[in-house]
Amino acid sequence: MQQLYDTLSGRKERFVVKGNQVRMLLCGPTVYDYAHIGHARMLLFYDLMARYFRSKKIGVSVIVNITDIDQKVFSKARAAATGPAELASKFIDELLRDLSSLGIDGFMLARVSDHVTTARQLVAGLLQSGKAYSAGGNVYLDTAATLSLGMMAKMTKKDLDDCRLDISPAKKSPSDILMWNASESFDVSFRDDILGSGIPWWHMQDASVAMANYGGLYDIHGGASELVYPHHESHLAQLQALTLRDRPVRFWTHVGLVRTKGKKMSKSLGNTVAVRDLLKRYSANALRLYFYSRHYRDDFDFSESDLGRFQRIDDMIASAMNSRRLDGRKMAERFFDRIEDDFDTPGAISVLIEGAKSRSADLGTMVSVFGLRY
Repeated sequence: MQQLYDTLSGRKERFVVKGNQVRMLLCGPTVYDYAHIGHARMLLFYDLMARYFRSKKIGVSVIVNITDIDQKVFSKARAAATGPAELASKFIDELLRDLSSLGIDGFMLARVSDHVTTARQLVAGLLQSGKAYSAGGNVYLDTAATLSLGMMAKMTKKDLDDCRLDISPAKKSPSDILMWNASESFDVSFRDDILGSGIPWWHMQDASVAMANYGGLYDIHGGASELVYPHHESHLAQLQALTLRDRPVRFWTHVGLVRTKGKKMSKSLGNTVAVRDLLKRYSANALRLYFYSRHYRDDFDFSESDLGRFQRIDDMIASAMNSRRLDGRKMAERFFDRIEDDFDTPGAISVLIEGAKSRSADLGTMVSVFGLRY
């Protein structure tokens, strides 16, 4: 039985599949540049998760929200003398190429710009129900009745107030959540008679994707660990208000950060490594094995020198795949024991390597769940 760590509860819990279907929503990249290996690590983990469920004959829906309404997109488009929509479309196409090169398929990409109408309707509905209020030209979610706020990030009310989220003197509380921004000027804005001319803010963009595709109720939300606060706390608060459910999402899962010399890898810091550049020197299999050699919840420092070892392991597995024993040593049960313990991929890799060395008859099963291509 699958055990999965839930960030909201802060412990591993039994994941029970309902209706033989698992519905997942992932926080994907902001599309103003090429995908880096931090993005790759996160997406490869959820590809593994989906492959595991499918290996058990369970249906899986994976939606990746794509942020294309963002100041970074607007600024990059202006510098490139093109429109924000055109720039975003270019980098979505490039992302799809990178996903294909990594062997990730079956993901549905959802542009937040395609869900603006939904966002407008949701924000207006929360205004009319009294769960949100308009102040200083913006619309905020009133978090006074949101008892779970801060629980995922293990933050007290004082911690939340001290963070001063979306600072504005017009807010009722420092922790209230900005949902519609009509007080600032952006390169792109959307006209609404009730809300004013503005844009759906980051947290509402993703809530709109969740509501439009899943009615706000789904099994697993995923993303990088840096998104726990404020983004996923805000996402949960909005879904609670919209669905009237305390737990609209059954499990909140987070992938650790990839660092460079102790610093988070990010485009804004200029220390990223593009997926496509790395794939010129190493196979997609080697990159998968490298990431899976660390537990998904752990941060780690990227080291290209380590990749060489996993390229050699990839070559060894390729050789073993050509000479598997039909009735050799059975190892799938041990492999799945590791996978089902909160996706213990380091332990599963040890079983995989042992299986390759012994030419196990179960090697193909393990290779398939890891998404390795031979």
